[in-house]
Amino acid sequence: MFIDNLKTIALQVGILYLIASVGFVADKAKIFRKEDSKKVIDLLFNIVLPIAVIRTFMTMEYTAEHIKGLFIAFLCAAATHIFGIAVSSLVFGKRYDPMERGIYRYATVFSNAAFLALPLANSVIGSEGIFYCAVYVGMFNVIAFTYGIFEISGHKAKINAKKLVLNPGSISVLIGIPLFLLQLDIPYFISYPMELVGGINSPLAMIVFGTFLANSDFKQIIIKKELYLVSFLRLIFIPVCMLGIFRLCGVRGDLLAAMIISSSAPTATNTAMYAAKYDNDSALGSNIAAQSSILSVITMPVIVALAYVV
Repeated sequence: MFIDNLKTIALQVGILYLIASVGFVADKAKIFRKEDSKKVIDLLFNIVLPIAVIRTFMTMEYTAEHIKGLFIAFLCAAATHIFGIAVSSLVFGKRYDPMERGIYRYATVFSNAAFLALPLANSVIGSEGIFYCAVYVGMFNVIAFTYGIFEISGHKAKINAKKLVLNPGSISVLIGIPLFLLQLDIPYFISYPMELVGGINSPLAMIVFGTFLANSDFKQIIIKKELYLVSFLRLIFIPVCMLGIFRLCGVRGDLLAAMIISSSAPTATNTAMYAAKYDNDSALGSNIAAQSSILSVITMPVIVALAYVV
């Protein structure tokens, strides 16, 4: 069973990275550059991804299992981020410069949940995977807009309380949950366009991701030892620990797989963008995300397959 699951998940990961290679080639050919992709990221984050999440909640069957699963997913997502914060704080202590330390801590805690975990969950699990992963993305946004920007700015940024709720990821979940609970009959002329728009999230996100890989400094990716430490924590240590904790707490099946997909995803691509926004080293953030993304081709299939058999 483990080998079968490993083959299935490895195939889906491979397909996603094959799509990312389109973005890589497009950037190198100067057809679609990293600079162009920044506007596409705004489109994905503010419109496409929220629509995909809302539609998933709209179409999810109302059952006691799904109600319970939402609550458990919330707890799992919070626990994963809290555990990541604790680990990164211990590993990347005061001996590091505050700005550099902030990038390492952010890169360790925050996974590429929206742009890689959601597409993979959709491929491996289906709409139920998006249903649970959306909760993880919502928790990601709450913590990223507080702890995340505080760290990556070198403890200089002020926390904007409004962004805790007023961000696309959180809003889409807040809209989606009532629609799921009420089980409203949404007209076809609304639901079908939402399906079409939401459907472009996975391929477009991976193409954009490919442009970031194309602009990475592969020399630094290979020689900088701290990058390997971040990748080990992000890709192996944190998800394996959470897998053990979740199993001990009785989490099973597709819910467990969705949480492990989210927690085992590579470093968030917005590490570089936030670093640039808060006058930190965006190249370092980009290199960390690139290295962990390359290594995740090997680690994610193994860890996610373990979620189904451990």
